[in-house]
Amino acid sequence: MKNQHEDFKVADFSERVVAFSIDLALFGGLAYLSLGLLFRSFTIWANPHEEQWLALWSALFLIYQAYFSSEGRASLGKRLVGLRVTDMEGDALTLGQSMIRSALYLVSSIFELGFAWALFNPARQCWHDMAVGSVVVSTRERRGAGLALLRGLSALCLALFAGIGYWHYVARPRYHRLMDVGYAKVGAREVSLLQQLHFLERGRYANSLEELAPLSGQPTIFLADMNKLFDSKLGVKIKPSAKGYTFQARANDDNRTLIAFAGP
Repeated sequence: MKNQHEDFKVADFSERVVAFSIDLALFGGLAYLSLGLLFRSFTIWANPHEEQWLALWSALFLIYQAYFSSEGRASLGKRLVGLRVTDMEGDALTLGQSMIRSALYLVSSIFELGFAWALFNPARQCWHDMAVGSVVVSTRERRGAGLALLRGLSALCLALFAGIGYWHYVARPRYHRLMDVGYAKVGAREVSLLQQLHFLERGRYANSLEELAPLSGQPTIFLADMNKLFDSKLGVKIKPSAKGYTFQARANDDNRTLIAFAGP
């Protein structure tokens, strides 16, 4: 069915950025809120289920975009900004077209090049738009202060995306590496304390974590914790002698940092 909107104009890039940011913030907020509620024993910054959970919510986001970009509907972000997705003739997209368009967000997300393409395309089309012949149009006339405000919000959103990207790909891996090594060093100190207890009780040093585990008070938990802190495939090497012992293991960080010391 034809949409008769002679006043429609191609949406400005800044309009699209703000609308997309609203939708993304909605789903991102719900994803992390539900992650925290379902897995309360973990922090948001160190949740082992985060990757799979975000993959699920990413799929839901694509479905949401597909449904609300078809048959004349509009997503929350587009509705608030005053945008709608149509074909090049002004017709509403079918659900099938919109599903393909939404799935191709994944292609446009490659280094974000597909989204940035709208900056240079005359019809402000991203790669996923070009693939199905869609265009995002605006139903509102923006001038002066209103246009300046929208572009300011767009710049803020882009800055936030850049910050999130830096955190995700640069700062966060570095943070986790430091934390993994730090926790491994704490575990090594616990081994040192248990070795002292072992020597006081038996007059010699232990040669394995299994031998030290009963002294921890919770052997099963102790061994499980050590397995999380150190690379279980490479193992923990403890070599006792008459005067002391050596400890050597690899932390569970990406670099498998060596943790070694001699005691007492």
